[in-house]
Amino acid sequence: CKTDFVPTHVFGFQHVICTGLWCKVESDKECKTKLDPPMDGTDCDTGKWCKAGECINRTSFAEHMEGEWSGWSACSRTCNTGISSRQRKCPGSGLEGECHGPMMQYRVCENPSCPAGVPAFRDWQCQAFSVRSSYQKHVHQWQAVIDDGNDLLPIWGFFPSIATTEKPCALFCSPAGKDQPILLTEKVMDGTSCGQHGLDVCADGRCQKFGCDGILGSLAREDHCGVCNGNGKSCKVIKGDFNHTRGAGYVEALVIPAGARRIKVVEEKPAHSYLALRDAGKQSINSDWKIEHSGTFNIAGTTVHYVRRGLWEKISAKGPTTSPLHLLVLLFHDQSYGLHYEYTIPLDPLPENQSSKVPEPLFMWTHSGWEDCDVVCGGGERKTTVSCTKIMNKNISLVDNTKCKYLTKPEPQIRKCNEQPCQTRWMMTEWTPCSRTCGKGTQNRQVACTQQLRNGTLIRARERDCLGPKPASAQRCEGQDCMTVWEAGVWSECSVKCGKGVRHRTVRCTNPRKKCVLSTRPKEAEDCEDYSKCYVWRMGDWSKCSVTCGKGMQSRVIQCMHKITGRHGSECFSSEKPAAYRPCHLHPCNEKINVNTITSPRLAALTFKCLGDQWPVYCRVVREKNLCQDMRWYQRCCETCRDFYAQKMQQKS
Repeated sequence: CKTDFVPTHVFGFQHVICTGLWCKVESDKECKTKLDPPMDGTDCDTGKWCKAGECINRTSFAEHMEGEWSGWSACSRTCNTGISSRQRKCPGSGLEGECHGPMMQYRVCENPSCPAGVPAFRDWQCQAFSVRSSYQKHVHQWQAVIDDGNDLLPIWGFFPSIATTEKPCALFCSPAGKDQPILLTEKVMDGTSCGQHGLDVCADGRCQKFGCDGILGSLAREDHCGVCNGNGKSCKVIKGDFNHTRGAGYVEALVIPAGARRIKVVEEKPAHSYLALRDAGKQSINSDWKIEHSGTFNIAGTTVHYVRRGLWEKISAKGPTTSPLHLLVLLFHDQSYGLHYEYTIPLDPLPENQSSKVPEPLFMWTHSGWEDCDVVCGGGERKTTVSCTKIMNKNISLVDNTKCKYLTKPEPQIRKCNEQPCQTRWMMTEWTPCSRTCGKGTQNRQVACTQQLRNGTLIRARERDCLGPKPASAQRCEGQDCMTVWEAGVWSECSVKCGKGVRHRTVRCTNPRKKCVLSTRPKEAEDCEDYSKCYVWRMGDWSKCSVTCGKGMQSRVIQCMHKITGRHGSECFSSEKPAAYRPCHLHPCNEKINVNTITSPRLAALTFKCLGDQWPVYCRVVREKNLCQDMRWYQRCCETCRDFYAQKMQQKS
C-alpha cells in the first residue's frame, strides 16, 4: 500500500485480498485500489498466500506451475513500446481450473521510435473503426478521447468536459467535429499507454505497471541514476542557475554532457524569450530562428519533452544522452532572464574514446546586428545582419558564412524606421567677416528654403513652403581691430608673510592685431602687507635659583605671541622654542648625604616623615641632575629621592 499510494496508506482488511489490493488512510472512510493484485507471498488466509491473484495453500510455487508455456508472441506494435505475451498449456482438458497460477504472462517489448506523421496509437485504433453510417451515407472519421481523471479530452485539441470514467483501457472515440464520445470497445490493443501521464500499459484490458526489468506488475524501478533497482549512488546530480541581463539573439546557457539522465530545465518566470536545444547533429528545438510547438523530439538519442504555456517554458528528458546537448536561450529584449537546470551524470568515468573527446563547436545563423535605416525621413526599413556564428564554451564569435552553408539561413528581421515626414526648413550659411576691421560695418549670409528628400539630399524649395519668417541675410557689425582691450589676471599672494612685500599678476592685450594703448595698461605689480605669520617665541626672566647652596634649577616662562598685536597663538615652530629650565650652582652646602655609607635605618628615618614632593615640577630634574644627595633638595623632593636611594641600595647589594 505504501508503494502504490503514499506512506500513510494501510491495508484494508474488509476486502478480498488476492484479487486486488485495497488500501486506505485512517482519515478516509472508503478504501482505494488500482486493481493490481498484491505481491506474491502476501498472506490471505490461515496457511495460504497469494499467487498470481489467487489465494492458494502455502506450498512451493513450483508444485503448482503445471503446464508448459508457449513461446512469446510478436510485439503488439511495430514502433515505440508494445506488449508481448505467452500462454500456459494445462494438462487434461486444458481448462484454466486445472492449472494453478497465471495463465498468461506479459512483458514489454521496445521498438524503434515511430516516424513523424504516424498517428498516436489510440488514434490509429479509432481510425480502424471508421465505418459507413447506415443513416448518414458517409464514413465517420474517429479521433481518440482520453480521460485525464476529470474530463474527456481528444488527442487532437481540447474537448469539452462530458463525463468521467474509470476505464483507462477502454477505447473512447469521437467522430471528427462532434462533441459526443462513443465507447467503441472495452479493451484497447495490448501495449496502449494508460494511467497518469501515460506511463503504464494496457494488457488484456487492464492498466498495469511494468518495472524497469520489463515485466508487467514488477515493482522494479529505476533510480535517478538510471539503474534498475539501484540505490541512487552511482551518479551525481548537477544543478545550477543561469542568469542573463542584456543581449539579443542566441546565448549559450550550458552544455549538457553525453550520458546525462533526468534532464530538467525550467524558466524561473515567464519571459519574452525561447529555450533552444541542439545536439551535435541536426536535431534541435527552436534553433535557426524557427519556434516549435509543445511536443516530443528525438535529440541526442533520447526523447525530449518540450512544453510552452504562454510565456513559460520547460524542457525535460529521461536520457541517457548519446552526445552533448547545447542549451541555448533566444533573447529578444534586454531584460533580466533566469532558468534553473538539473541533470545527473554517472560517477564511473566514460570510455576513453568519449571522455577525451573535446565538445565540437556549434555553428548556427544568428542576427548579429541592425543595418542603418535606408532613408532619413518619410518611413523606411532597417534589417538585421544574418551572420554565421560559432558557439563553444559559452563563447560566441562570428565566423565565415561557409561554416553554416548546410543550415537553413533565416530571413532578416525588418523594422520600420525614420517614420517622421520629410520637412522643409530654412537653411543658413555662416556669417561673413565684418566688412570693416575697425568701426561699424555689415555681415552677410545666404538664406534659402530647402526640402529634404528620403535619401537625405536637400533641394531648394519655394520660400512659402517653409514655416516662419525668413531669417535675416544681413546684419550690422563693428570691427574690433582698433579697440584697446587689456585683460588682467588674478593677483598672486604677497611675497612676505610678516610685513610689507609685493604681489604680481599677468596682463595681456586681447586685440586681434595686438593694438592696445600702453598708457591704459593695468599695472602688473603692487605693494602688499601680510602679518598672518608674525608669531615668535617670547621669554620671561630667569627665576632665582631653587636652592641657597649647592646645585639648583632656574626656570622662565616661554610663550608664542604675535610680535605686533601681542596676542597668544600656536603658529610658532616647536623646533625653535627656547629652553625653559637651566641648572644653577651656588656655594657648597655643609651637610651632605653619603649614598655609599647610608644605612637602611637612616634611610627609613629620612623618609618616614615624607609627605610627598613639595616641588613636583622640579623634582624630576633634581633627580636627573643627581641633586638628591643634597639634604635640602632631598627634603623638598623626598618621594622622588626616596625611590632614587632605594635603587642605589639595590645596586649596592
